[in-house]
Amino acid sequence: MKNKNMHHLNDKTHKYLSYAQSKRQHQYLNLPGEFKQRYPQEIVFRNMDGGRMDEVYQTDEGWVIDLEEESGEISPDTLKKFAKYVIFLSYQHYPKEVYLGVICHKKPKSDYECYEYAPSCYIKIHYHYFPQEELCKKYENVINKVKQKQILTDTEAMDLAFICKFISSKKAPKVIETITYIFKDAKIPDKKLKIDIGAIICAMISKRITSHKKIKELLDVINVKEIDDEMTKIVYEEFGDILKQKDDEIKSKDDEINSYKSKIEQLKKIGDLKSNDAQKIIQSMILM
Repeated sequence: MKNKNMHHLNDKTHKYLSYAQSKRQHQYLNLPGEFKQRYPQEIVFRNMDGGRMDEVYQTDEGWVIDLEEESGEISPDTLKKFAKYVIFLSYQHYPKEVYLGVICHKKPKSDYECYEYAPSCYIKIHYHYFPQEELCKKYENVINKVKQKQILTDTEAMDLAFICKFISSKKAPKVIETITYIFKDAKIPDKKLKIDIGAIICAMISKRITSHKKIKELLDVINVKEIDDEMTKIVYEEFGDILKQKDDEIKSKDDEINSYKSKIEQLKKIGDLKSNDAQKIIQSMILM
């Protein structure tokens, strides 16, 4: 059993970890504004089709960020899917400016692309790609700076976490193990940043290392229990009210989506979409 005898984050700190990962990745990718709050990923389009975005959140400046992650080539079907997400976010539920970013694991043809969804509707897609050679250079840099007891910049500190996320599967076991062992000695002046980075590294250990024995070993090395305790302090000292508010907002959106699903089931049972009962349900969905 994979998780036997492993430390589990409590519910509050798990929510904080999700918040921290989104916030730090937003910073690392140098996206517009500052991370503010996450939105539900599950959506229902007006034609009753469902969809699921990889990551969607709002910034302090009112931007809505849709951040997708693609392991393969970007196909016409993928672009069409992205366009539907942007249109949904722009006009259906979130009347905000939308930024569509895509983290690519295969090199894109350019930094951005304008996709013609319809004759008068173009979607701009911003691509983010980390070449393995660049990640290896970042890796060598942070390893050397930690060994020489030099203070890491915020970006170098975040390199520790996101090298673990974006490095190739072949190199991941060795790279993550090395970063785990040097993490405690890393000089990161911002205590909260260091806690966030430690938490992200823990998540990458559990996600990217295949050996259950090695996972437990590395989590013990990085002292996941101590990181959990520190996150708990942050949650209750500074983010308790904020997280509760976010929970309420997410619950409200989830309730709305569940209501959509319920009405879709009602329409399926009725069958005839032109009937009076079906039309009443459709009108109520339009007004939601």
